[in-house]
Amino acid sequence: MFCSFRRVCLTAAWGLGLVFFAITSAKSGFSQERDDVIPPLDIFKTMASDLQPDGWITFQELDGKQIVSFAPIMSLRCRLKEIRYSVDSKDLDQSFPIPECDREYPFQVEPDSIHQPYIIEFDGGTVQALAVQLTWDDDSKSDIAYYEPCRDVDSTPCAYPLGSNL
Repeated sequence: MFCSFRRVCLTAAWGLGLVFFAITSAKSGFSQERDDVIPPLDIFKTMASDLQPDGWITFQELDGKQIVSFAPIMSLRCRLKEIRYSVDSKDLDQSFPIPECDREYPFQVEPDSIHQPYIIEFDGGTVQALAVQLTWDDDSKSDIAYYEPCRDVDSTPCAYPLGSNL
């Protein structure tokens, strides 16, 4: 519950940052008629750093399946070039597809789309840890984040950060 409250607070803070960005952009000569301007990459990187302790991904157990959801990081997809990940290793040998950016609403994650295409399903209890690295649109890379499923989480989405101990 604390993680959910924290995410709500972070989302509110990001919203205020976007309002500030819109106001300063208007003062800098951007027309308010432009609705396709994506905020600077630094804002996205800051948001990713703020999200990292709570999880760029979540684990969930449903109907005997282990669901790994990338939805928490999808709000940053407009500046992401690639999401690399690996299951139970540091290899980063797989890539997660990044959905198309909605330039009018760059941070929006559609509620109807939370379950697809943002998830990967495994047999229940299969994944012990997941490594994730983000590649930004300027080809810079994030640090690798490591997560494990929260214990006894059942159907509540959750991830526990492992640091670099995978």
